Amino acid sequence: MSETPNFLIIMSDQHAPDTVGGLGHPVVITPSLDQLVATGITFRNAYCPYPMCTPSRAGFMTGRLTPEHGVWELGTPLRSDMPTWAHVLRRAGYATSISGRMHFVGHDRMHGFERRVYPDINETLIPFTYGDWDKPQADDHVMLGAIREAGPVEEPTRAELFDEAVIQAAIEELTYLTSDEDGRPWALMTGLFLPHFPYAVSRKYYDMYEGTDIPMPRIPPHGRTYEEMVPLQLENNRKWLGLTTDGATEDEVRIARRCYYGMITRMDELIGKLLSHLQTLRGADNTYVIYLSDHGDNMGEHGFWSKLNFYEDSVRVPFIVVPPDQVHAGAQCETPVSLIDWMSTFLDLTGQQAAFEGLPGRSLFPLLADPARQEPERVIISDYACDGTRVPMRMVRRGRWKACFAPGYPSLLFDLETDPHEWNNLSEETALQDIMKDLHESACSDGWDGAVLGKDILFHKRRLKYINEAESGDFSGKK
Repeated sequence: MSETPNFLIIMSDQHAPDTVGGLGHPVVITPSLDQLVATGITFRNAYCPYPMCTPSRAGFMTGRLTPEHGVWELGTPLRSDMPTWAHVLRRAGYATSISGRMHFVGHDRMHGFERRVYPDINETLIPFTYGDWDKPQADDHVMLGAIREAGPVEEPTRAELFDEAVIQAAIEELTYLTSDEDGRPWALMTGLFLPHFPYAVSRKYYDMYEGTDIPMPRIPPHGRTYEEMVPLQLENNRKWLGLTTDGATEDEVRIARRCYYGMITRMDELIGKLLSHLQTLRGADNTYVIYLSDHGDNMGEHGFWSKLNFYEDSVRVPFIVVPPDQVHAGAQCETPVSLIDWMSTFLDLTGQQAAFEGLPGRSLFPLLADPARQEPERVIISDYACDGTRVPMRMVRRGRWKACFAPGYPSLLFDLETDPHEWNNLSEETALQDIMKDLHESACSDGWDGAVLGKDILFHKRRLKYINEAESGDFSGKK
């Protein structure tokens, strides 16, 4: 490529990995994303580094796993001395802008971006804790309320209005960037809130699914129930979030999923507006377009809703890259990748790898050049340690195998080739103990120790709580 490429990156919030029409979903209406699938390369096994918004985005921005960047929950600030790929591009001469959501906590709203053209939906300036680990785990079943309240609304939702404003600001910024007299290459990060719950959408998009047979969550095999299938690792998660079978009716589940599809369609329409504008501007033919999400949504699968676990619908994400040359248009790459790989990709592009030795991610350029490339030794890691678990958990994916480890709980092992929906835990199979050992060694290769880490996270949460009380003036918990 003779010219330095531009980048338009669009990140949604909580988009389940397979709910794109062009990827084979039988119902969801996504013409804009379908066009990206048809012209780009789709990573079918892309994972977030943490199935929760703020930590996942911190990993995406820094290229580092959670124990290193330290963002463990929604209220944790990303350190301002932690370089991001926005810093990398600026050092390489790029103009960098952000419109909308990136879930930055604290007073640093930039983290390497040169211009912010639209704020986040929630400007979180004061850190906070998400669940008090010094108190017993609540038995709240919080997601059941979200399912029961799901339904269409007569006016656009807050999420719809926010995303519309984000897209409009991004359109105006694209016009500015492409007319910049200094001729710098550019990167525009566009952060959307859809299709994050609550499961509500304006009636126009809900009605687009009128008469549609809404797919329901898969039911466990051999007559078993969701309750029987909940692993010990997720018992507290079940108590906190609740299972579909803890109270939601079949009609409520169907309505919630229909609203979710409607939110995706509304988001897709806005993305189409942004992409159509890009095509009218100088440099469009030298621009990478990237679509991805920060994590998925269980959508009732395994009885769970929202994210916050390592099931595929929660931890895997849609990830589409449309290179300017479109040589491999429509290709689908099966090699597992991670959102943290994006930092390594930009370091590869700009020749700055030597300044960031030891990053866990890998450049995506070899896979973009050859989507059929096999990398069987590639290890994907995701972490989680928040309410619903209260212990540090770590997922490892390598090839067909996926293991989940948590101190004090039995491990899990799934063969995603023969059991893609993760019904059969094989961790106790004698013939697979060498595989379990290898995957555990991979989990600990960077020094991960769940028991030690648990104590560190507890102290971290206490510090956040202290700062929040001091800065907010809320001393209600003080004796």
